[in-house]
This record gives sequence, structure tokens and C-alpha cells, in this order.
Amino acid sequence: MKLVHEFRPSERIIIDSARLEQVFQRLGDRGAEAFVMEAVEAISELLAEVDGFVRNDALSEIPPRAQQVSRISAEIGLTSLARVARDIGIAASRDDVVAYRAVWERLIRIGDRSLAQVWELPGLSI
Repeated sequence: MKLVHEFRPSERIIIDSARLEQVFQRLGDRGAEAFVMEAVEAISELLAEVDGFVRNDALSEIPPRAQQVSRISAEIGLTSLARVARDIGIAASRDDVVAYRAVWERLIRIGDRSLAQVWELPGLSI
């Protein structure tokens, strides 16, 4: 008899609602919604670039993009995503493909869940 376990990683998603609230106070509802949407689009584009660099074995190109993802994520309160983006930059700068792949999978999980939770916050109607 074989015993097989399926592991389903589950990380806690941290959203800094105070940071997001500051964005809304500073920009107003419509301005904040537009800002958050632009940030999400920028994050998506940067991550697509990162994925392309991995496919082309160009890990040295990743750290600056990862830093941008981390900064943009932090600006809109996506704390977990900002941290994992930083970690992916570190793995890439160390040329550690195994660590990079593991962190990339984590980034996808956290990114999907973070964005889903942001859209569910009161006051955000995008």
C-alpha cells in the first residue's frame, strides 16, 4: 500500500489596509481606484517580464524588476506580495534556480490571493 500526501501550501496574506486607506484619502475614491488598477497592471506586466527572463535563462535581469514589484505592491498595501517579490529578487541575484522556482510558485499563489482580497475591500469597486 502506498501512502500519498498532497501538500497544499497556504500562506497568510497580509494587506496593509491603513496604507490602502491613505491612498484613498490622498487621491479620493476615483483617483485611488485608478491608482490601484494601474499598480495591478504594472505588477502584472513586470511579472510577465520576469517569467520571460527565466525562460531565457537571464536571472540577472530579474532583481530590478522584482524590486519594482515589491515597491509597487507596498504602495498599495500588498505586504505579502511585496515581501515575496523581494525574495524572488534575492534568489535570482544568487543565481539559485531551485530557490527561484519555489519562490515563483509562492509568488503566484500570494499574488492571486492578494489581488482577490484587495478587490473585496469596502470602497474599491473596480
